[in-house]
Amino acid sequence: MIGTTATYSDPMDVRAYATATLVAWQGTGLGGTPASVEYTVQQSLDLENWVDIGTVSPAAGSEETLGVGFTFAWMRVKAVVSGSDPGVTTWLKGEFVTRDESGGGQAA
Repeated sequence: MIGTTATYSDPMDVRAYATATLVAWQGTGLGGTPASVEYTVQQSLDLENWVDIGTVSPAAGSEETLGVGFTFAWMRVKAVVSGSDPGVTTWLKGEFVTRDESGGGQAA
């Protein structure tokens, strides 16, 4: 990612999922001073109004984990890169746990 403009993922229908564990990783950056990236997980009922439900910002050269729970039908992720050299290699992946009427869940 290069630049400081916020980037958004496509909305994801999460009605079938109760929770997710997300892992974010950030490289050491492209310039002399490591940039930083912040991922904000958001949810929505209507795809117009978004509510932040968690933020994760791994340090340069490391990863960080975030757990979130879903109460609305849709989720998306906002990524923002900052720093004097705003360029960085990064990724975010997740394991989603399905809803189960009996109270348990299975990873998807």
